[in-house]
Amino acid sequence: MILWLVETYFATPRLGRLQHAATNLALAALNGGLLFFSVGLLSVYVCSVSSAEPFGLVRVVLSFLALDLFSYLWHRANHRFALLWRFHAVHHSDSAMDVTTAGRFHVVELGIAGIVRLPLLYLLGVSTTALLIYETALVMVSMMHHSTIALGRFDRIARTFFVTPSIHSVHHSRDSDLYACNYSSVLSVWDRLFRTFHLTRGPVQHGLDTHNDRKSVRSLLASPFHNDHNRGEQ
Repeated sequence: MILWLVETYFATPRLGRLQHAATNLALAALNGGLLFFSVGLLSVYVCSVSSAEPFGLVRVVLSFLALDLFSYLWHRANHRFALLWRFHAVHHSDSAMDVTTAGRFHVVELGIAGIVRLPLLYLLGVSTTALLIYETALVMVSMMHHSTIALGRFDRIARTFFVTPSIHSVHHSRDSDLYACNYSSVLSVWDRLFRTFHLTRGPVQHGLDTHNDRKSVRSLLASPFHNDHNRGEQ
């Protein structure tokens, strides 16, 4: 909410900004309620039975890196495979990207991601503490890099380590050649390591040519079942 108010103060006034935020936040709340009592609790349970060590700095750091690498690879998969892209496109269809876009995901995408991640949690022995630390960092960084807040001269330093708005804005470009890059979620190292890092100068137009910018939670949830989809990564 604070970031949204900061955006509202500094950004150019836009008609429908309040409705846009209400739709995205309502979808995020729905997802949170459904997933917390299903995949969320299941993930905590898997962590509790797979990790004999509840806390250890090295284990937490390694778990953080592993979970963030998974997020990168899963994000790429959502752009690569047509079935996954149908659900991920709900996120990219936002033509007025701001901090609330961080919560604009289809519940099916998040549910599948949580289920696919369960074996990783078990095999690596990720502790509940490590999982909560990563999830908290993911939410905070995701809110920041979806926002329209410019970091100015600090961006160059920040993006060396973390995903910043200047990085993620390119990923949400309406140009398909650009949104096939910058897949990292928290740490920017993965894009650099796998050579998917890209920056561009000038303003970026967000959204998808294949989608209307639907205005209600119901229409967003129904969107994957329409035929107006193209695969995200060419």
